[in-house]
Amino acid sequence: MSYQFDPEGNESVLYPTSALSLIIPPEQEVFLFASFDGGWEQAVVLYLNGQRFEGQLGSYILRPSSLVVPRQAAEYELTLVGWHKRSSPNAALPWVASRGQRFGPVVFAWDDSADDNDFRDTRIKLVTG
Repeated sequence: MSYQFDPEGNESVLYPTSALSLIIPPEQEVFLFASFDGGWEQAVVLYLNGQRFEGQLGSYILRPSSLVVPRQAAEYELTLVGWHKRSSPNAALPWVASRGQRFGPVVFAWDDSADDNDFRDTRIKLVTG
């Protein structure tokens, strides 16, 4: 396991599969569309070449369910990290890293519990243009 900053900027532990990455060609706009199928609060933090991106995706009103990463002049690595709270929104509870998995080239999914392996609690579809 490694350490990463959760959606609120606190250092936390990641599972080996929490962070999912791909290379984005230069001059490609990236559209991310999230869907959620869990009762707990979910969030996805983005990184461009290891630098935290300003926007996040999430299942409650503080975070949108779609996001655009603007065109970059050079190729870069886009990394998505899935997180959840073991409840509906609750500021007193910590964020927990979710286990992730890719389904084909454009679908990224996370499972928020270690028990059901459904990988549908958070799903991100990525489209470039």
